[in-house]
Amino acid sequence: MNNKRKLNLSRSGRQNIVLFILLIALMVFFTIANSRFLSLYNLMNIVRQNVPNFIIACPMMLVIASGAIDLSVGGMMGLSAVCYGYLCIWGVNPWLSILLVALLGVVLGAVNTITMEKLQIPAIMATMATWLFTSGLALTLCKAIPIDDDPVKVVAILNRIKLGDIPLAFFIVLVVVLIFLFLEKKTILGKYAIAIGGNANAAHFSGINVVKMHFIFFALSGVMAALGGIWQVARMGSADPKIGTNMEFSVIASCILGGVNIKGGEGSILGVTIGTAIMAVLVNGMQMMDIQSFYQNVVTGVVLLAAVLINHLSSSGKLKRLRPSKTRAVAAE
Repeated sequence: MNNKRKLNLSRSGRQNIVLFILLIALMVFFTIANSRFLSLYNLMNIVRQNVPNFIIACPMMLVIASGAIDLSVGGMMGLSAVCYGYLCIWGVNPWLSILLVALLGVVLGAVNTITMEKLQIPAIMATMATWLFTSGLALTLCKAIPIDDDPVKVVAILNRIKLGDIPLAFFIVLVVVLIFLFLEKKTILGKYAIAIGGNANAAHFSGINVVKMHFIFFALSGVMAALGGIWQVARMGSADPKIGTNMEFSVIASCILGGVNIKGGEGSILGVTIGTAIMAVLVNGMQMMDIQSFYQNVVTGVVLLAAVLINHLSSSGKLKRLRPSKTRAVAAE
């Protein structure tokens, strides 16, 4: 058992090193293409633009590693932004409104869990329904018109705060990643997510409360989606119901690129963070090279497909390596 753990950790470590080398290579390439790419201003701008991607990818890793998926985060972002806007207009303290919106994320996470676990609807369909409901409700509440009243703009100060030349966005991402690294390595959440994703029935019979764990994972995803929506309000200065459009696909793509097995049972917060950084650098670098958006989608799609193929081949190779040992075990018996 100990040998298997060492092998898994070693494989994950090697994978993260490869991802980090790829990230550095991309940064070198884009710096050669445009010397302004490596400027502190541009790097911090990348962080500012991708705060939701980074903070949502962390709980999404736990969700996917546990054998589920959450397609509702984009809709949750839009609904959270609109709800935040209305709370501010109604006179609720803007900072208290952030807490109330975060609680909305917990409620929506519970809805996803109940739909999936109690109604036995596959996660992809359950969360797709939540996505359609939340995105549609966000548009309906404000009649598709962004809320940009003065009380809403108070939160914009978050986007302007700097410590020296480093914006608050960098520290938000750093703190969230460190918190989820702690949850993954020092609590049961990371181990249980992998166990449930590997074999949910075995996890249940070993004493793991699968429903409770899925609720925690979906609740964390909902909270981070809600806070991601608030951040976009701070960055844009208005509560736009379309603020989270396509966010679910960007986050899931970052997770897959970061080594999370889409079938569950494998993944790491560090890998997902590097994967998100790669996606962010790739998009920003192509924009600075004036590559048209549809070509950007083609390149991103190719990178994602390559990541899926590498992930699949790596998993297949692992299975092949395990087969001889199983055969020897049977022969020994």
